Amino acid sequence: MKASDARSLRDSSSLDARLEHCYRQLPIALAVTLVNGAILVAALWGAVDPATMLGWIVLLLAVSSVRYVNLKAFRRRTATGTISLARWRRSFAIGVLAGGVVWGLSGALLFHPDSFPHQVFLAFVLGGMMAGAIPVLSALERVYPLFAIPAIVPITVQMLLVGDRIHLVMALLLAIFGVGMLASSAQVQRVFRESELLRRELSSSREISHELERLVRLDTLTGIANRRLFEEELWKEWRRAERDRGVLAVISADIDHFKEYNDRYGHPAGDRCLIKVAQAMEQALFRPGDVVARIGGEEFAFVLPGTGADGARAVAEQVRERVAALKLPHEASNVGPMVTVSFGVAATDRGRVTTPTDLVRASDAALYEAKRLGRNRVEVARG
Repeated sequence: MKASDARSLRDSSSLDARLEHCYRQLPIALAVTLVNGAILVAALWGAVDPATMLGWIVLLLAVSSVRYVNLKAFRRRTATGTISLARWRRSFAIGVLAGGVVWGLSGALLFHPDSFPHQVFLAFVLGGMMAGAIPVLSALERVYPLFAIPAIVPITVQMLLVGDRIHLVMALLLAIFGVGMLASSAQVQRVFRESELLRRELSSSREISHELERLVRLDTLTGIANRRLFEEELWKEWRRAERDRGVLAVISADIDHFKEYNDRYGHPAGDRCLIKVAQAMEQALFRPGDVVARIGGEEFAFVLPGTGADGARAVAEQVRERVAALKLPHEASNVGPMVTVSFGVAATDRGRVTTPTDLVRASDAALYEAKRLGRNRVEVARG
């Protein structure tokens, strides 16, 4: 994946998470909007023209209803997948702007010209709406101002138009409050960004950690398991076999006369030989729990859970035949003209083994016997 593609994917994931946050908070925000609208109308009833108040509350209900419908559509987006994240963001922003305009209209239409207590109450409600919108809207950049500015400007202008000292001070306080709310929203937005960055870094760190954990258990040359993973799997399967009263087999394997191969063909050719042999060994294993590892030089070992001595012998023979089928030339071998492998098999159903170490020692002894008897063969440890 290209860096630009990865960055685009991360940005899309971030926007999706922030949109999810905003839409998840929207039901509460709409409920608070309607409750506050009802309280405002009740408080101003009799002091402001009823038709104006009814018109305003109907407009508030209409905008809230449309935003709720938009919320329901957003929740169904995963089923349809037809609208881009950018369009969802735009749709949400338009709803926010509409809400801000409606609340701003209250500052213009419901402003009682002669009752200072009613004016203060109206300013108090608008300030509360602005403050309460910060945690809901600040996750998305440049969205909170779409609500705050239309909401605060009309009542501030109304205070200025009255013109006396107390109203001028109120206008100044409202302006300062509005700027403070915008600054607070920007700060919350930074917190969202930093949290998102931290989440990405933690996710990346976990991925790197998992990859490192995987790599330290693999042989760097052949790509199969290394000694560490072999020992971990051996002890894990030993405990499982003890618990389930099952069987477990280990195979030790050596490439015959590999030192002579390196001397004859060179170390780069020796590395290529190891890689091909390791691949053949790995391809000979079909069960998910079976493991082959390179434990050093030309030495390999297998862990075969749930396998007795006879089954392990059959696996070893199959691996031996696969390696022979590679037909890798080995003119320095006294076994034959091609690369061959010797195998030693040990299993818990044959012989007295009380620990995983005993099992490995038994398979090593069987491997030594295979070499003594002429190599390119499989020998099973005796009880």
